[in-house]
Amino acid sequence: MAQPGPAGPPGLQVPTGPAPVAAAAPTREIRLNTPPTFDGTRKKFTTFIQAVLLYTGINAHIFNTDELRIGFALSFLTKKEAAQWRESWV
Repeated sequence: MAQPGPAGPPGLQVPTGPAPVAAAAPTREIRLNTPPTFDGTRKKFTTFIQAVLLYTGINAHIFNTDELRIGFALSFLTKKEAAQWRESWV
């Protein structure tokens, strides 16, 4: 004979284990490898933008505005055409 489960509406699964504990949001920046500097070479763009998105995504609690994300990405445009583009942006 089957044991009765927790009471609840039909079709609703009621959790029987302990309630999950939400992790506290970090207050400091999580240290990862920073993106490589970018010089404007098109072949290197995908790698660069993926690194920027990874870093700012993991640290979304720090980079929580467009201005902060753009500033972070611009800080790595330090060579050749990319540096010229950054100077015109700032």
